[in-house]
Amino acid sequence: MIKEEFIQKFRELTGSARHPVVITHYDPDGDAVGSALGMALYLEKKVQDKVPVLIPNTDPAFLQWLPGHDQIIFYDHDPEACTRIIRSSDLILLVDFNVRNRLKKMEPCVFTSRIPSVLIDHHPDPDIPSILVISDTERSSTAELIYDLIIGCGDAGLIDTRIAVNLFTGIMTDTGCFSYNASRPRTFEITAQLLQYPFSKDTVYRNVYDFYSEQRMRLMGYCLHQKMKVIPECRTAYIALTRKELEDFRHEPGDTEGFVNLPFSIRGTLVTALFTEKDDHVKISFRSRGTFAVNTFAGRYFSGGGHYHAAGGEYPLPLEAAIQKFTELIQKHKDEIRDSNL
Repeated sequence: MIKEEFIQKFRELTGSARHPVVITHYDPDGDAVGSALGMALYLEKKVQDKVPVLIPNTDPAFLQWLPGHDQIIFYDHDPEACTRIIRSSDLILLVDFNVRNRLKKMEPCVFTSRIPSVLIDHHPDPDIPSILVISDTERSSTAELIYDLIIGCGDAGLIDTRIAVNLFTGIMTDTGCFSYNASRPRTFEITAQLLQYPFSKDTVYRNVYDFYSEQRMRLMGYCLHQKMKVIPECRTAYIALTRKELEDFRHEPGDTEGFVNLPFSIRGTLVTALFTEKDDHVKISFRSRGTFAVNTFAGRYFSGGGHYHAAGGEYPLPLEAAIQKFTELIQKHKDEIRDSNL
């Protein structure tokens, strides 16, 4: 559970704030958007006014149905409005990220504002100076942590269906529908509590996972048929996509969501990676099973980090150099990977 001193401090800060703002990270996923909106909708009931959510760039279409989504402002669409909101706020709540550069171009206007901030996150090694840091790496998601924070403040009665849907979506997506990062009973206890509100979990699932375009499905097939490479002696598989390939399939934000997990359907696979070529770098997602810590791997070699079994990183262009480094390192660590399933 969250320490009582943290709950008390959070209660004091949010109780005195009149113009809070909630901020989450670049390339937001379901937990980022769900936890940010869940927190904002909760704070609205405290301050009796709309609480804006600021995100560095546009979220995927499959999250844009979430309750309260219309109060999100994206920095890449309207940097002036985001800057104005931050400067007029009296408390910043940073959710679901642990390092400043996850805000990309929005970082300077947030961290030069000198406005007090609260960090709420479940990633290891938080490195953002804040007057209050609520961090728990045992949690499945930031949404789970926010639920317990609201309960700890004695505000269970403020949770409504809109908040419940957002927090449930955060937990569902950050656990891959409870297929990973979901070994603690508390995750399921919170989920059971959220499901008592009048919404359909099946509808939430369909909105998130059955919302893709025809082109996204064709891109997935292309990845499986032509782009997936398997390194059987290392029990590893990876997919690499160039900018041109993404353009050919009319890629939209979120289209490659979940692709990194596809090779796990191959019997015996313990490590997977997805490489996507960007304008100025290569973005890499890592996943693992067993005892091989991809957050350590990503941090050591690819300027990244994340969770034990789910992490991300990046590498300078060209794409081929990133792939070559990865395959060489996987060979170096192959005994560790193969033993991780014991």
